[in-house]
Amino acid sequence: MSHLLSLGYIGPYRLLEAINRGQASALWKAYEDNKRQFFGVKTLLNTTAQVREQIQLLKHEYQVGSQLEHPNLIHIYEFGTYNRVPYIAMEWFSPVNLKKWINRGYATYCEHLPQILEQTAAAIAYLHSKGYVHRDVKPDNFLFALDKEADTGTSGTSAASSASVKLIDFAITQQTVKGFMRYLTLRSKIQGTASYLSPEQIRGLPAEPGMDIYSLGCTFYELLTNRLVFADDSMNGLLTKHLSAAPPPVTVRNKNITPEFAGLLKQMLAKTAAERPKDGGEVLNAVKGLRVFRGKPSGRDVP
Repeated sequence: MSHLLSLGYIGPYRLLEAINRGQASALWKAYEDNKRQFFGVKTLLNTTAQVREQIQLLKHEYQVGSQLEHPNLIHIYEFGTYNRVPYIAMEWFSPVNLKKWINRGYATYCEHLPQILEQTAAAIAYLHSKGYVHRDVKPDNFLFALDKEADTGTSGTSAASSASVKLIDFAITQQTVKGFMRYLTLRSKIQGTASYLSPEQIRGLPAEPGMDIYSLGCTFYELLTNRLVFADDSMNGLLTKHLSAAPPPVTVRNKNITPEFAGLLKQMLAKTAAERPKDGGEVLNAVKGLRVFRGKPSGRDVP
């Protein structure tokens, strides 16, 4: 990433801080001087800046993300190349994702789970309503921020904490394949993250909303228990569990979950898409209508 730090700018964006570095790209906090506004800027690395597949993935992320406008999705404004380094510019938001919160411990976020679950479902519902399947739904791809909003009323002392979630990373997002076209679509290579892969993705089937519902179920499960649905020492073992093993009931790992919400989660984690909620909108409606917890959540709920 040093090549960008030495430049100071990429296009009109002044790079302020390196936030994260992955295998192919880096995320920066940046500032656009003319607009007087902060942005997130995702760049390819020196090792991937000229790799055609990586450039196409970044461009695809822009093409999808620039069409989407929802409070629970990150908005992408621009795709460009500067000194032969491709980049996208997006709205600036807290860089801390839900996986990092999970790693901090259940007690650090459990009181906000009803908001988190509803907003993650709202993001997927909106994406599905636009005809897209994300295909990499996982805690790492939901940014999460807590904002303290001081009460400006006459008391002048109380403060409320509001939670905000935004879905990111549309690099492998695809349009839903419907009807007869499903039979004409070639099987694809496995894309996504193994711990959250739906059985259909493992089998290379065409994109459909049920894939995201399963992955969202895995995400809900991890948030509610601080544990993955399935774990295994080998990749084949892990994928086999997604294909055929029954997930441990969420109430075994968190006794504070209501039977109603546990039932929804079991449905989301069904092995076939036909047994799951049909899309994100159906999940969102269910989440809004169900209590998540029997009582006030606390760090003692999860062993």
